[in-house]
Amino acid sequence: MLRRGARNGVKQKVHIPTESYEITHSAPELLTETEQLENELFGDIEQQFANKAPSQPSGEALFVIDRGEKRPVWSDEEECDREISLGDKNIAKKLRTGDSNKISGKQLEEKLRSQFKKIHGTPNWTTRDKSSQSSILASTGHMTQPTKSLPVKKLSVTRCKNLNSRKGAKCVVKSLEFHPGASIGFVAGYSKSLDLFEVDGENNKHLHRHHFTNFPIDCAKFTADGNEVILGSKRPHFYSFDLHKCTATKMAGIRNRPDVHYKNFVLSKDSEYLGFQGQEGLFSVFSAKDKQLIKCITHRSRINCSSFLTDNVILTAGHGGFCSLWDMRTWREISDFQDDGALHVTSVGHSTRHIAVGSDSGVVNIYNKDDIFKSRCKPLRAVMNLTTEIDRTEFNSTGELLAISSKELKHSLRLINLHSLQCMPNWPTANTPLAHVSAVNFSPSSGYLGIGTTKGKALLYRLTHYPSY
Repeated sequence: MLRRGARNGVKQKVHIPTESYEITHSAPELLTETEQLENELFGDIEQQFANKAPSQPSGEALFVIDRGEKRPVWSDEEECDREISLGDKNIAKKLRTGDSNKISGKQLEEKLRSQFKKIHGTPNWTTRDKSSQSSILASTGHMTQPTKSLPVKKLSVTRCKNLNSRKGAKCVVKSLEFHPGASIGFVAGYSKSLDLFEVDGENNKHLHRHHFTNFPIDCAKFTADGNEVILGSKRPHFYSFDLHKCTATKMAGIRNRPDVHYKNFVLSKDSEYLGFQGQEGLFSVFSAKDKQLIKCITHRSRINCSSFLTDNVILTAGHGGFCSLWDMRTWREISDFQDDGALHVTSVGHSTRHIAVGSDSGVVNIYNKDDIFKSRCKPLRAVMNLTTEIDRTEFNSTGELLAISSKELKHSLRLINLHSLQCMPNWPTANTPLAHVSAVNFSPSSGYLGIGTTKGKALLYRLTHYPSY
């Protein structure tokens, strides 16, 4: 083997008793870029060769490998010392310190890193060692659950860039929803357009827009598999939008049935069924696959809201405060109850443990899910923080957070902690720019909260208690 420190450029060969290796390098020659890359990639192999060679009595070592802390491959000193002005753009105001509008490049880097950690937190995989590589794969999915329970008195909320900041409209946002399996969200409403965005909290890149002629969108939902979006309106038909083909298919309504409306609908959890609310208590169940009518059931009064509690049980509610439970296997009413103190039920939502029933008076009653099968059930708590008609009752994926809202008054949104059955006291505040809320939705793992407004904005907030999308 040849020593790199050979004198006068003469190649000196070192003989190893059992095996021989020959690496030829001339001391005066500079290593080319390719050779430097090979040394970095195959440094371990050279170390093996060095271990097999006899020790050198004096002189330079064959190979020197730095096993210390990793350092940046490249650093621009001029960029670090360069002064950067923060007064050019309003978005940089939060990075300013004191009255000065100029900071160095290194200070800007530190502030941006701090701001990123504040919004997104530190990923778990950055603090794990190599022995836990198998658990990293399990923690990078968007269905990761938090290890700690939800705080009772303080919820950490950070505002992100509006979801539709790149393709906004001044029309009412009626639907805002997150994709069940990818970091994608849509915004739809009276602009007659369905806009898809990439959800990252920073850029929220606009992916696609599809315009529906003469079709103001009142309701839109992702299917459970995330392959399509169902859209409803006051028109006598509805649409199915295929996300893979980016095409919309018009689904004709039922002929000679003007009492069947397609404005408001609900999807079953497995996306097998699609339920539309019609006139005079009519509830029409369609197959979500072929969009054909299966059965029509009639509620005792006008239906204002509905929900698929399980794959076989439907909850319908409306005027008079009456709530009915239907068995889809027999299409018969199996139980009913009257919402406590409600004149009209205007919104219902459910989790694995609770049912939330909102009324026109602004009261939201929270029931135990098992108690609603009794004719006389009492709510666990009546939430009276809002005073106008409840439009939205939305649970997060863990069932420990409930969002309620009303579009009648500004800033009418509250978050309920289901552990304590109390409103979160620290958010939203009087300075939170909610305006009139028209849509609310949590991302699949509750990492984001989306809020649609009547001014056409799709507000996006990061709930940092939840580690992922």
